[in-house]
Amino acid sequence: MYKRILVLSSFFILIIILCSLSFPAIAQTSDSGLKSKRILFIDSYHQGYSWAAGIVAGARSVLDAEGIEMEVYSMDTKRNPDKEYIKTSALKAREKIESWKPDLVIASDDNASKYVIEPYFKNAELPVVFCGVNWDASIYGYPYQNATGMEEVSLIAPLPKVLKQYTQGNLLGVLSGKALSDKKNIQNYVHKAGIVFNRVVFVENAEQWRNAYLSLQQEVDMLIIENSMSIRDWNNDEMHQFIMSNSRIPTGTTQKAMIPYVLVGFLQVPEEQGQYAAKTAISILNGQSPGSIPIVNNQQVNATVNLDLAEQLGIIFDIDFLRNSQSYRWQK
Repeated sequence: MYKRILVLSSFFILIIILCSLSFPAIAQTSDSGLKSKRILFIDSYHQGYSWAAGIVAGARSVLDAEGIEMEVYSMDTKRNPDKEYIKTSALKAREKIESWKPDLVIASDDNASKYVIEPYFKNAELPVVFCGVNWDASIYGYPYQNATGMEEVSLIAPLPKVLKQYTQGNLLGVLSGKALSDKKNIQNYVHKAGIVFNRVVFVENAEQWRNAYLSLQQEVDMLIIENSMSIRDWNNDEMHQFIMSNSRIPTGTTQKAMIPYVLVGFLQVPEEQGQYAAKTAISILNGQSPGSIPIVNNQQVNATVNLDLAEQLGIIFDIDFLRNSQSYRWQK
């Protein structure tokens, strides 16, 4: 039997609030001297990872317009989470900075700040703009005299309330890999966003993920799913078939890569991080002190609905919800 799903007013209130907010004013007046400037973008992850690619694209869209050269160094720590590998990659990033001599560094996501900026460039002469640092940049000592940036916070708060409309129960679970960023997200969902999870499951590979997914279908009424990037042996086609055959409860995510496997996504906009970092970099290159620019949080959110899973679960979304969301269907 099909259910009519009403959109929560709190979701639209959130969107209105987010759209009405503005970042602190940052001087962006450029001069011809910027065309000789160089920025090194240190990416914690790897080329081809959609989140990182979005941040890079956002930064390039701003810097290219100013004629500023930007080179990307990828640490590749999502696919290689071993600490010895990360330390080696961080040393290579430091060597790149010292040899290439950029005018400013953009450090994207946690590991660039944790393993490169904090140990080697805290309060140094080289100006730094960070972005993508999950929830709380102060754990890396920010702000520094030479650094400022944008924290990445998950806009998860309305998501469990929306999922609740699709089920009779209240039990909420979360299924995650064991990556540092995933664990940190879940901790902050609890401690900063006030989300109450009845079951939290961490897994390392695809077989464990499938087994946990099946168990959670019986143990909770709705499920949050974190990124699959750190899950070994993950196969997109196989997992999609598995999800379509075994989904019985509503699922949600804040991760773009997981949209094919969940009912509803509330997604951050990676380009926002890159654009902000680039605009802030321009202000600093034009003479503004990094320490005078306050740290901010991301504000943009995209709602996405998976129509394949909606049909599988017998859900009809409210027309207003669909108009204010992006729709997804699986395409091979």
